[in-house]
Amino acid sequence: MKRKVKVACSVCALFFLVLCSANYNEMIRKAESTFYSGNYLDAARSMLPQINSGGKDQLLFMMEAGLMLHAGGDFKKSTDVFTQAAKLAEEIAISVSKGAAALLLNETVTNYRGEDHERVLIHMYLGLGRMLLNQNDEARVDFKKVNDLLRALVQTGGRAYKQNKMAKYLTAIAFENSADLENDDSDREFAYVEYKQILSLDNQLPIVYQDLQRMAKHYGDTDLLGQYRRYNPTFLNTIPKDAGELVVVFESGKGPIKVSRGPLMSEHSMANGIRVAINGLRGAQAASAAAIMVSLNKAENPIPKFQKRENRVSHLEIVVNGSNAGRTYLLENVEDTAENNLEDQYKRMVTKVAAGIVTKAAASIAVGLAAKKLAEQSKQLKGFAGIIGAVAGAGTGAALISQIKPDLRCWHTLPANFQLGRVFLPPGEHDIHINLIGKGGGIVTTLSRKVNIEKGKRQLFSLRTVF
Repeated sequence: MKRKVKVACSVCALFFLVLCSANYNEMIRKAESTFYSGNYLDAARSMLPQINSGGKDQLLFMMEAGLMLHAGGDFKKSTDVFTQAAKLAEEIAISVSKGAAALLLNETVTNYRGEDHERVLIHMYLGLGRMLLNQNDEARVDFKKVNDLLRALVQTGGRAYKQNKMAKYLTAIAFENSADLENDDSDREFAYVEYKQILSLDNQLPIVYQDLQRMAKHYGDTDLLGQYRRYNPTFLNTIPKDAGELVVVFESGKGPIKVSRGPLMSEHSMANGIRVAINGLRGAQAASAAAIMVSLNKAENPIPKFQKRENRVSHLEIVVNGSNAGRTYLLENVEDTAENNLEDQYKRMVTKVAAGIVTKAAASIAVGLAAKKLAEQSKQLKGFAGIIGAVAGAGTGAALISQIKPDLRCWHTLPANFQLGRVFLPPGEHDIHINLIGKGGGIVTTLSRKVNIEKGKRQLFSLRTVF
């Protein structure tokens, strides 16, 4: 009997242990504030203790620190951190034992393994960082990993993921860089293939028609050249003699974060799933159906949703020596990808999660009943059986309600979207003005830079905004 009582107490203790665990969103708050104030490297340094201490949130801290270092221009340290994050993301798997714990408690007791789009974007940042370090061959490997991961997610999970246009575009540019450096036309052919694939993904993207025009002219594809002149038919005439190129990678705004969906029973499909699961209870559990409903009316929906945040900039306008030379185009919308993918998961998970919640509720009520029965069997405690049962039931019930909560951990410092712009310029030093164009079409602010363009070479410029 004592052993049974200990088991019941252990269940209670486990609930309360999780209640007292550190909250990632609270831990990241100060570093995030430092990052959004523009002190990128200071924010990254503040992450080091969390990264070195390990723990269930280590992957998150690595992703945050890697991005902060990237935004601060320390691409070497950024790629080092992201390399470790990529390895950790592959190693983390939900074991059978942890899966059982997640069914009993909150998913925050498990190692954070990253949302699908977050694991993909680790490799995006790895590739981009390596390109900025002029490591084009290594960058192509990471960009390939981006789309390999997306294909695997489609095949294994039935998710409706599309290829990442930003990764494919940067892959094509990396191939062009290698072709120019090594005089290897086969690399240029690979770039041509990538541009064609991007067109198949988005035939309304003006920038890809410009790059396909260049490629078609190089290979003498006159028929295709005519087709590609659909947008900006005079583009080839605007490329200066002996031109070099400025490639602008723009990471715009604040990415979405996870928030609660609100009360458990307020969402129709979840409420319906719970009612179906309760109706499926048998025996003693069925008798507690009313008590289960009462307890769940106070619970929170355990599946979060993504909420968009501030993103005031629509695109960049690139002004060179006083003349408008080009603009950036959106290639990867992190906001929509995160939001749509989680909603897709919700539709697929809601029935299973609802059944799990009912199982938890029935188990918590059973603890109170079991404690009462054990007390009734004890001569010393028999007179207190009702009180003991009520206290045990209330304790586990309160813990249950506290633990039916969403796991709000996510990669906080991601941008809202990735954009790309390409400008061909004559060799020499140029005054560059970058106009940040707001959603209403007006200029939010202007940034000024001097760039030195070399004949036949590309200069990659990365810019992040946090508003």
